[in-house]
Amino acid sequence: MLVQFLTIALFHALPAWSLIHWLPVPAGPWLWAVIAFFSTQVFLLIFGRDVAFLKEGTAARSVYRLSMLSFVLILNLFLASAVHLLIRGIIGIAAWKIAGTETLVPVFSLALLFVSGGLLNARKLTVRRVSIDVSAFPESWKNRRIVFFSDTHYGTLNGPGMAETLVKKIESLNPDIIICGGDLFDGPKGRYGTTLAILARLQAPLGILAVLGNHDYFYLSRPGSSRELLQRQRSREEMPMGGETRLGAVKKALSWHFLENESVEIDKVIFAGLRPFSIGDEKRAQRFLSELDAEKPTILINHKPQQVEEAADAGVNLQLSGHTHGGPVFPANIVMRMLLKGRHFGTTHHGKMILDTSSGSGISLWYPRTAGRHEVVVVEMTSGDNRI
Repeated sequence: MLVQFLTIALFHALPAWSLIHWLPVPAGPWLWAVIAFFSTQVFLLIFGRDVAFLKEGTAARSVYRLSMLSFVLILNLFLASAVHLLIRGIIGIAAWKIAGTETLVPVFSLALLFVSGGLLNARKLTVRRVSIDVSAFPESWKNRRIVFFSDTHYGTLNGPGMAETLVKKIESLNPDIIICGGDLFDGPKGRYGTTLAILARLQAPLGILAVLGNHDYFYLSRPGSSRELLQRQRSREEMPMGGETRLGAVKKALSWHFLENESVEIDKVIFAGLRPFSIGDEKRAQRFLSELDAEKPTILINHKPQQVEEAADAGVNLQLSGHTHGGPVFPANIVMRMLLKGRHFGTTHHGKMILDTSSGSGISLWYPRTAGRHEVVVVEMTSGDNRI
């Protein structure tokens, strides 16, 4: 914790110093205001999410929202400070007489505008279409449409309004089957009842399938001691997920088929879903994958774009994942693309298997969204001539 605190404090120190030094901020109330602002951001970033888990109510949700906004805000102010230092270095070498205020104000203003644009971008929901070769599937699947969404994170930042937008968007796409890739809910108790009533309107001829995301596994395991559940989540112990928990209430409200290391056959196609979050669940997920029938056309739903090689070896035709939000903050999206080797967003090929990773349909810890868009994915089953 000490190392984390010092690292984050240093991360805040550069923009704070830039303001104090280059404006310059005079000693007195303005100086203390700058110090208080950045000190508050440090504590929000470190403790904001834990507060939201350990407590419930409007205050806890507000702290969570502020902690998420703080991360992106400070990241952009840090980058702006680094750019400003580079500009001042060039000015110094060229011996130009330009005051620090004349360079700092526009650079920091651009950073704040960038973050503001991210706030607006986070409220948009787009549609991305993917065409999949249907030749490996039964003839009846030709021209069928799968609508996939994930990472809505209802409960903390997202509520009934965004759920209404999602439902209307999906209804307009006329899906044959709807799939939820997890992280449906997140955070302390919000307007769950109203949101569930909106989601319950979703219908599709072949039904609605879903898997749990890590946030579902974390937050829907209540009731129980918040502190105990927080510790169990960090150590990857198995969480209580029975009928008495919030997950039980969600399953009761929605006529969706939640797949938890299990599969269901729909019109001669296997739909399999993983739940690999605790250590025990991950072992069961690996065993479940190894037992899949490679001779049958299979679509795998896995919240995270993981177990990819194992799924390909098991004969899976298509894996649908989310979790990454496509790298929703610049420049973290570039880092994520490198670390995940392109699996962070969009379509990648792994032998005969296609992995499609969605950028998600809702706001999460990475807020505001300064890279990419929220989306609903339409998987269209087409002839071999139109395949990816």
